[in-house]
Amino acid sequence: MINHDANIKTLKMTNNALEAVIDYNNGMVIKEFTNIYSGKKVNTDKELFLLKIYDKEYKSSDFELGDIITAVDKTEELITVLLELKEELIKVKVHFINDKKETIRILYQVYDGYKYGSPYVSMLRIPMLAEMRADNEEDLVYCPGNPVKTPEGKEVIMPMREAFYDSDIKLPLVVCDKDNKYGYSILFPNISDLNDGGATQNIGKLLSRMSSKDEFENHYLRINPDASFNDTLELIITGIKDGWVEAFDRYRDYWAAEYDFSEYDREDLKWWNDCAVHNFTFLYGKQAFDHDNQIIDTDRLLKEGEEFGGYDSVILWNQYPRLGIDKRTQWDFYDDFPGGREALRKAVEQFHEKGVYVFLPYIPWDRGRNESTDSLGDEFVRIVRDTNADGYHLDTMVNLPYSYRKGLDEFRDGLVLMTQHHPGKKHAMEFLTASWDEFWRFDPMPEIDVLRFMCPQHISPVISRWLRKEDRDTLIKRSQFSGAPVVIWQDIFGRWMPFEKSQKEEIKKWKSIYLKYKEIFHGLKPIPLYPTNTLNLYCNVFQSDKSKEQIYSFYNDSDKLTEADIKLYRSNCGFAEIILGDGSCKFNQDSINIKIKPKEVLQVLVK
Repeated sequence: MINHDANIKTLKMTNNALEAVIDYNNGMVIKEFTNIYSGKKVNTDKELFLLKIYDKEYKSSDFELGDIITAVDKTEELITVLLELKEELIKVKVHFINDKKETIRILYQVYDGYKYGSPYVSMLRIPMLAEMRADNEEDLVYCPGNPVKTPEGKEVIMPMREAFYDSDIKLPLVVCDKDNKYGYSILFPNISDLNDGGATQNIGKLLSRMSSKDEFENHYLRINPDASFNDTLELIITGIKDGWVEAFDRYRDYWAAEYDFSEYDREDLKWWNDCAVHNFTFLYGKQAFDHDNQIIDTDRLLKEGEEFGGYDSVILWNQYPRLGIDKRTQWDFYDDFPGGREALRKAVEQFHEKGVYVFLPYIPWDRGRNESTDSLGDEFVRIVRDTNADGYHLDTMVNLPYSYRKGLDEFRDGLVLMTQHHPGKKHAMEFLTASWDEFWRFDPMPEIDVLRFMCPQHISPVISRWLRKEDRDTLIKRSQFSGAPVVIWQDIFGRWMPFEKSQKEEIKKWKSIYLKYKEIFHGLKPIPLYPTNTLNLYCNVFQSDKSKEQIYSFYNDSDKLTEADIKLYRSNCGFAEIILGDGSCKFNQDSINIKIKPKEVLQVLVK
């Protein structure tokens, strides 16, 4: 509802969660911006913006009011104010757009008439954003670039990899009270793919990368105005009453709304969801190949896998790093393998007899002078036809020509495409339904992959190639903490780096738990880093889509036994038991009391 009182020169915009009051008695300021649920008046008397240009800083209250426009339709309400610095040829439009539910969008448009005939550096600051408060006491702040971090400042949520083009997973800024309830979720939308600060007008991405409260408090954003009212910056502010949990859940829905995930519902691809332990092996290495008899020894490889609980899939790698020695292509290596493609097909059938799926590698960068995208796509299908493999591991890839997917579907159902890195945004994510969760750091705990929780139907096994004993312990814990499968890779380009007995036993145990409770782990509404209110204690919550069962996965990053009372996300539960880890758990109506050993994972089933 918009209330424009011309007598006292105020504009008020209200919905179910938010109230914004704009005062134009002396310039233009935000008199109040409040979360109605909390009942506390905060964010009072804030300038709409500060603008630096021509070695001067101008407040919004320094501008002349040019016009006020209000409009209402069935779904939204609009307040637009035009502010002018006529002597500097600068104009700013600020739009407040109310969805009549819980959200108010604030859109800034800056016009620069080039007073001196050339664009000057312009810097924008939003005081309300810099000083956003949910309460007058100490607030909790989750920054988009690093929402949760350890006391040492290490990021816990690992972002999607970005190169020249941006990922479109850009988490919100969340400001809420110390009880992690009332507050604000603020998105900084930017539809541009480019990761180039000069090429785009909307500079919201600069805010979406900020990883500390200090960055927000001291921000000045370099903007790119010209002689038009371009969309300089947009804030989507939602009033929340359940803190980080609600903010993340809302953002996941907001992000997923632009996607079509129907490919993940294909029954012929669901076998991937039943795989918990994967294996990567070189066909020319001693692990899988019997050099005396010149055949793939499937029995030996699968016997080894029994120590891990059994391999559910294997990647049979036969090319790189041998590629490049001569003119042979990746396709030639399938023919040059002892016995050729027929021998590979026989080995694949032997794996299938034991219930094991087989992936073959595809190398996008091995393109000969006589090859094209179409010819590579033909070979892509032909290899699967000749060997009866179950899918491809797409080396180094984040995308693939869609014609390759169509070609496979025309040949046979049930072929899974798995990229080494997470797929690029939009269409790639829609049809490349699997990938590795590969990390390269040697200190991955506590750490989670953001895509694991943004798109839980995209199941990514955890892998890291060069880890040694202590590091592999953390690899296993990362897999458990995140409710994810794991890849076993021991022959690292000829360097033999085996898992030890206790690690194999832990993976075997984890496989049985993961598959037993996969319906919960695969639920579409997992919560990353659920608040524990306990230093160095981290928690992920996995929820069944079909029942009220949940799994609380804890990790204790301290050096001592930790005890904590954890308020349950769903309070209408009556039973809790430990399903993984060594500790204790006691159910107390709407909470659980846990004790967890240092540097360990503890999983509690609640139902």
